[in-house]
Amino acid sequence: MWVIATLAGLAGLTILVLCVPLDVAFNLDMSGKPEFKLRLVWLFGLISKELSRENKKPEAKRKITKEKRKEKRRIWFRTTLRILRTKGLLRQLKDLVKDILGQLKIRELGVNLKLGLDNPADMGLLFALIGATTPFLRLPSQYQIRVQPSFYGEAVFEGYLQGVLRLWPITLFGSLLRFVFSLAAFRVVKILVLSKWKGKK
Repeated sequence: MWVIATLAGLAGLTILVLCVPLDVAFNLDMSGKPEFKLRLVWLFGLISKELSRENKKPEAKRKITKEKRKEKRRIWFRTTLRILRTKGLLRQLKDLVKDILGQLKIRELGVNLKLGLDNPADMGLLFALIGATTPFLRLPSQYQIRVQPSFYGEAVFEGYLQGVLRLWPITLFGSLLRFVFSLAAFRVVKILVLSKWKGKK
C-alpha cells in the first residue's frame, strides 16, 4: 500500500512541478559583432541557466591522422543525411515546433533597430509603408518597438532585440511524449547508436 502511495505522491509532485512556468529571456545585440544570450529561469528563479556563446580556451591538439579525420567527417555526413531522410521525422518535428510556438506567451518585448538601404528612395518608400500601417497596430504596453531609418545611402542593420517568453511545461508534456516515443525518434536513436559504434571501430 505504501508503494502505491509513494508513487502517487511522486506523480502528483511531478505534475505540480511541471505546472510551474518556465521563463526564457533572450537578448540579441547587433550593434557590432552579433551577440546572442539566452537565460532559462524556472521554479520562480530557484533554477537559472544562461546559454551564450563564449570563446573557449584552445585545447591541446590531438594527434589525428588526415585519413582518420576524413573518415570521421564522412561518417558524420552520412549519418546526418540518414537522419534527415528518416521516415516521419520531419512531420514529428513540425508538429512539436508548432505545439511549442502555440504555447509561448510573450511577457516582454523590446526592439530598437536602425535600418538603411543602398538607395535612399527605396528607404523612404519602405518607411512610408511602415508609417501607413502603424496606426492600425495596437500593441500592448509591454511591447516597446522602435525602428529608425537611415538615409545615408548604405545598407544598415543594427540595434538590439530582447524579451521574455513564458511557457508552461505541463502543456507540452503530451507533445514531448508523442515525439520521444514515436517510431521516427526510435529510428534516429538507432542510426546514432550504429554510427557511434562504427566510429569507434
